[in-house]
Order: sequence, then structure tokens, then C-alpha cells
Amino acid sequence: MIRVIERYPILSIIFSVLVMFSFGVHYLDVTIMEARNFITAREMITDGNWLLTTMNGEPRYQKPPLPTWLAALSGLLFGIKNVIALRLPGILMVAVLGVSSYLFSLKLQLKKAHALINALITITSFYVVAIVIEAPWDIFTHGFMFLGIYHLYQLFKKSKGYWKHTLLAGLFIGLSIMCKGPISIYVLLVPFLIAYGISYKYTMFKAKAFSVFSVLIIALILGGWWYLYVRLVDPETFLAIAAKETGNWSSYNVRPFYYYWSFFVQSGLWTIPAVVALVYPYMKTRVKHLKAYKLSFWWVIMTVILLSVIPEKKSRYLMPVLIPLAINTGFYIDYLV
Repeated sequence: MIRVIERYPILSIIFSVLVMFSFGVHYLDVTIMEARNFITAREMITDGNWLLTTMNGEPRYQKPPLPTWLAALSGLLFGIKNVIALRLPGILMVAVLGVSSYLFSLKLQLKKAHALINALITITSFYVVAIVIEAPWDIFTHGFMFLGIYHLYQLFKKSKGYWKHTLLAGLFIGLSIMCKGPISIYVLLVPFLIAYGISYKYTMFKAKAFSVFSVLIIALILGGWWYLYVRLVDPETFLAIAAKETGNWSSYNVRPFYYYWSFFVQSGLWTIPAVVALVYPYMKTRVKHLKAYKLSFWWVIMTVILLSVIPEKKSRYLMPVLIPLAINTGFYIDYLV
């Protein structure tokens, strides 16, 4: 069994996700956030509201429509009343996240076994699984952003032949924006950029400035066209919803700065290893790839700090922290084995 997993790591990750969700996903009640997504998906199919999205006939512009489009397409294929079908895109996105963690870990020059450990920690972390049901938009926006970061990392590291990564980084960051706006840019991409600068420094950056600028332009075009469309077609409603949403950041569900300091418990069964892996003085002499460890360590720390600055706080907003935390925890597990 272990040999099969080592021989087919990507298929093993995908299979693990499908098996994990198959045991109970059909028994779980539909959450409020899911219901909003499913209703909007149904009205896309029945009323044709694919761009000017609605919920119960009222404008629903709070979030971009990409995750809902995917739910609607799955509903068209397998039945709009089939809850498993509507949840399927989110479940598959967990698999994408796991595969991305594996591939990214390989680019960090970690062993295949270590990379597989990181992927398995990612897909079995508590809130990575729970977010599919609780807030389906989040798994898409952060999953696509991680794919963008995967290609951005290669753009930074390669001395030539990096235009493919320029295009793909822009594509996936744009898709992330089309899932939940610029949220993942703030909580996943910016912390990564800071952590990368601390760990690897930005060498050859001047030579790649145009490529980085191209990533930004591609992402803004792909991620921003829907906002522009709605702004032009239904400006009054769009501005009213935008004003309410931005106001919530500072006035709704306000929590103290230290609210997220227990973030590691969101990894569930990995809580204790996650805590140990964050003890930098202990780990720095025990890891084989110090720069890669520093990257994941500072990525986690900067994500928590940036999340803590925002007055509005919810436990599910910690989900993106689990992506670098899984990689960071993997260093401790690899040390143990």
C-alpha cells in the first residue's frame, strides 16, 4: 500500500480526498452560506442570472460568481437538487489544494515523501475540510491563489523560461479574485511575498519586473471584469452592496487583536505538531532545508498578523493560514520519521 502511494502520489492525494468526503458529506445539513450559494446557482439555471446574480430574485453581488458557476454546472450535470453534486466542486478543490501543496513542496526541493506528508496534512487539516460546507467560496479563492503562488514562486526562482509561469500565475490569481475579490491577495499572497523576501531575497528582480507587472495586469483583467460589468449595468445596487460590505470590516463581528492567536488548533489532529513546528529556535537546527522552513514559518506568522489587524474576525477566516501551516508542520513530521 505504501509503495502504491509513493508511486502514484497525486492519484493517492485525490483518492484520499474522495474517500474522506464520501463517508459523511451526504449526511451533513446544508449551512446558511451553502444555501445562499445553492439558491444563486439554481437561479442561474432557471432564470439565466449568470452575470447579474440573484438570491430569491434579489441582487446578490456580495461575492463574485465563479464558485457558484461551478456549483451550477455540477448541478446541470448531476441534478440541481442533488446536494452532493452541488458540493462536488468544493470537494475537488480540496484535492487541487492537496496536489498543489505536494507540487509546491517539490519546488522547495523537499523529498517526495516529505512533499506527500505536506499534502496529506493539508487535506486533513480540520478547517480545510470544514470550509467546504461552512463557507464554500473560501476553498476556491485560496485554492486558486495557492496555484498562483506556485507559479509565482517558479517565476521568481527561474533565470529563463518563466513566461509560462507568468501567464499561469496571472490566470490563477485572477480566478481567485473571481471567487471572493482581493481577500486571498491580502491573507495569502502578500504574506507569501514578505516571507519569500525574508527567506530567499528578490534576486534578479529587475530583470523580471515586466513579468511581475504582467502577472498583475492579467490578474486584474481576469478578476475584475465582472465587477466592472455589474458596476456599469446595475451601479446603484452595486455601490450600495459594496458600501455595506466594506463597512462590515470595521464594525461587524469585531474581535480583539489576539483573537487569532490560537490559530493552530484549526489544524485539528495536527495541533500539537503544528505548535512544535512553530518553535523556530528548536526547529532551525533540525530541518534539512532551512530556507524553505523559514519561508513557511514567516508565511504563517505574517498571515496571522495581517488577519489580526482587521477588526472583523471569524474563526473560518483562519482557513488560509492552514496552507503554509501544513507545509511548516511537515518539517517537524519529516524530522520525526
